[in-house]
Order: sequence, then C-alpha cells, then structure tokens
Amino acid sequence: MSAVCTDPAYRRLGLASRLVRAVAAGIRARGETPFLHTAAENTRAIRLYRSLGFDLRRHTMFDAYRTPDPAPVPVGTVTGA
Repeated sequence: MSAVCTDPAYRRLGLASRLVRAVAAGIRARGETPFLHTAAENTRAIRLYRSLGFDLRRHTMFDAYRTPDPAPVPVGTVTGA
C-alpha cells in the first residue's frame, strides 16, 4: 500500500485505519502479505501503521527522478510511420 492520505479536515475519524485494514484484509485473502512504506520522518503514518499491527522491517532510501520534457515538435512537422 502506498500514499494513504487523509485530508486534514477529516483526520482523527478513523478513515485511514479503516482503509488500511480493509485493503490489508483483501491482500491477505489472496494469500499475500501486505506491507506499507513511508518516509522515516512521517512519524504520524508510522505510529498509525504500528497501531494496526505493522512492524518496521527496514529503512529504505527513496529517490525521485523526472524525465526531461520532450523537445517540442515544430509546427508542420509530420511524425510517425
């Protein structure tokens, strides 16, 4: 599971807990093991996940990459086959 987010106006209503539990149950029903990942500084998420029975397994480094925008095609240029 990734990017479990709750709008600040709806936090502390148990929505994220219910969502994570439901998705985890579906994963377990398929015979698979659910897991989550979050940034180490996201202590709120880590606290939530631990309260739901998840354990910290490893620290992972995340990197973000972006491909450069493609060069614009000049007007009137024919592309393709």
